[in-house]
Amino acid sequence: MKSHSILLLLALVPMTLVPPAVAQPVHTHGHAHASAGHDAAFHVPADHVRWAPDAALLEGMARIRQALHDLAPHEIRPLSDTTVIALADEIDAAIQYLFANCRLDPEPDAALHRILARLMADSRALHADPSDSSPLAGMQAALNHYAALFDDPNALHPH
Repeated sequence: MKSHSILLLLALVPMTLVPPAVAQPVHTHGHAHASAGHDAAFHVPADHVRWAPDAALLEGMARIRQALHDLAPHEIRPLSDTTVIALADEIDAAIQYLFANCRLDPEPDAALHRILARLMADSRALHADPSDSSPLAGMQAALNHYAALFDDPNALHPH
């Protein structure tokens, strides 16, 4: 999938196309998430065996994690709009790389698309208002979901 229009289409994929085990939210233990209006938590069945990522997935997610790491100070003190947009662009480029290169079986692919759709929505929010750090919480939630679903040795696994 190489075209930009496909990326936008995937962001709008109805949740009915995502397997129920992946689509259901879980309780967030009372934590408020800054990206209200988004599904900040994702459900992972207790018996889920994490899927093996391919090399492209490892590469793309490493790039996304690095950009999000570089954005982390934005939650404490504002980064420049130019810096925020450049890092959001890096996340977008990594997502495009994943769509072009990652090859997974249908179930993990559908779960990954949900994670990437979340990252794309939050990246769009950063582009729309670089001074707003609230989309970073949604991006971190997506990365936590990825770590719970995929056996990526470089991902920080949520507790």
